Amino acid sequence: MSFHGKNRRKLRRLSGLAQQRAQGFAERSGNSRELTRTNANKTEAWLSLCGVFLFFLFVPRALGQATNLTVRLYSLHSEKRVKLSARAGELRWKTCGTCALWAATDLIVEADGEFLRIAGAQAPPPKTILIEGDYRLEPSEGLRLTAAFPLQIKTDHGGLTLLLSVPLEDYVAAALAGESGSFEQAESMKAMAVAIRTYAVRFRPRHQSAGFDFCDNTHCQTLNFTGIGAKARAAAQSTRGEMLWYDSRPAATFYHQNCGGSVASAAEAWPDLRAPYLSGHEDPYCARGSPLPWKAQIDRRKLEKALRDQGLQVPEGWSRLTVASRTPSGRALKLAFYFPTGSPWMVSASSVRFAIGRAFGWNEVRSDLYEIETTPDSIIFTGRGGGHGVGLCQAGAEEMARQGKSYREILSFYYPGTTLGKTAAGGLQWQKLEGELVEFLSTQPETDMEAFTLAEKILPELQSKLGWKLEFKPQIRVYPSLDAYRNSTGRPGWIAAFTRGRVISLQPLATLRSRSGVEPTLRHELAHLLIAVRAHPGTPLWFREGLVLYFADHASREPVAMSDAEMEAALQHPEDRQRVERAYDAARTRVEKMVRENGKERVLEWLIRGLPSKTFAADLRR
Repeated sequence: MSFHGKNRRKLRRLSGLAQQRAQGFAERSGNSRELTRTNANKTEAWLSLCGVFLFFLFVPRALGQATNLTVRLYSLHSEKRVKLSARAGELRWKTCGTCALWAATDLIVEADGEFLRIAGAQAPPPKTILIEGDYRLEPSEGLRLTAAFPLQIKTDHGGLTLLLSVPLEDYVAAALAGESGSFEQAESMKAMAVAIRTYAVRFRPRHQSAGFDFCDNTHCQTLNFTGIGAKARAAAQSTRGEMLWYDSRPAATFYHQNCGGSVASAAEAWPDLRAPYLSGHEDPYCARGSPLPWKAQIDRRKLEKALRDQGLQVPEGWSRLTVASRTPSGRALKLAFYFPTGSPWMVSASSVRFAIGRAFGWNEVRSDLYEIETTPDSIIFTGRGGGHGVGLCQAGAEEMARQGKSYREILSFYYPGTTLGKTAAGGLQWQKLEGELVEFLSTQPETDMEAFTLAEKILPELQSKLGWKLEFKPQIRVYPSLDAYRNSTGRPGWIAAFTRGRVISLQPLATLRSRSGVEPTLRHELAHLLIAVRAHPGTPLWFREGLVLYFADHASREPVAMSDAEMEAALQHPEDRQRVERAYDAARTRVEKMVRENGKERVLEWLIRGLPSKTFAADLRR
């Protein structure tokens, strides 16, 4: 192993959190030249900051939706040793986020108790290593792969845990290569890309307690980083960002190899899952294409042992095994072991299939669509299909595409009632109420009426305080879920509301009630709107925020002193929660003093015409 540039300078990159905040602020504010172009631009930029204050006071800082997924490699077995070789340039690695950065063309990492042994390294053995670059990964037992994604390696009970940080669209392409290797039609590949992407977003917290998002095997979605072909790349790219939505949430887009001509409902496999779009129905496309007939013959004694190994103790002396009951789609639900005398012993069909799969392989009894024949020495399963049968049937989707159906038609057939789109907004059924002063949109107005009533009451109060009226009707939108709010507005969950133009977007009222409250949130946003439409482009952020708090917030607060520069810097770069809270309190303190010493009318005139000169402003603060 060769090292270059010992103890090179630390990476001077922003962290993901800082990048998100910097980008978010750039979107909201722009640079100083942009801000002075028009009052309208200034208004919109400032309104984007409206909801930040409310949730700074009630919840911890949080990240917005991340675009990378953490995947555990070689999750079915623990590797002891891996070798990484740079395919281009060098590998860059370090042992902690702030540690020195090293470079190498090759890197060999082995598990050594609680530590990692890095061949040729002079530093003390670490517990983790962070690697970047374009590399080939060669484990001691598993399959080789190539990647150019950040990799973390750490010890785990004497073995290695490898965690790969994969951008969502690359994850989709790798899952397509792993799950759709037999696909030939472009439209069926596109349908699978949407299903895979939606599944990833919906079930992302699956392994959260273990410190990663997904494993790389069939428990989650099978990944193949080395076999990503042009078709998989094209399917992921042409559907980029598209997902299936139901009731403002990503749908549970289960899929399987072959339904045998009969799609199962979600309740047949997971009784607790309520998903009307995962309904049972006949699948003529799978039946016409390839219903996958199969036959498995298993020795009786070996079957008994496989069941015992899974904790199923079959009583001795049974003479016959039959299907006792079936699901609506025709799949075996309960099996009965019969005896010469007495009642039969009942067992779950899925438990038997699982035991057989663990003992003899998953290609023996491929589904629960089968008939059973009992012989003196063995049990013969004769069936069709492969997998649980819920959701998209890959064989049926391929046949639909072969017949000229589009990926949209395929998705509509297998997930009826869902909406295809990049955000939840397209799937929301808005109902509109027209008030005297505001427009109100909700998907469930009977439960969200509180916001409409409050807005009609609060707006005239604020207009009376300020002495002017809006020349348009604000539109209040109440989103039914945090997913819908985040995906439609692009704001993270810690921002209570988001205002753009005349539209005020609110999180679900139940969320607001548990945090900042519905009335304070509405009062704050409406005050922002009223002040924004009259604000001079050059007025500083602290002055406008202080006015909003003065007119919208009735709670008494202790005076806080900060300089103009300190307040402006804290509000424009809201990274330190405590500092931002102080800046808001200081801004309100300053505005209260200005109103007390100069009168409300004069202070509001400064909002419209611009603050006095620096000298005069300094006099005001004495």
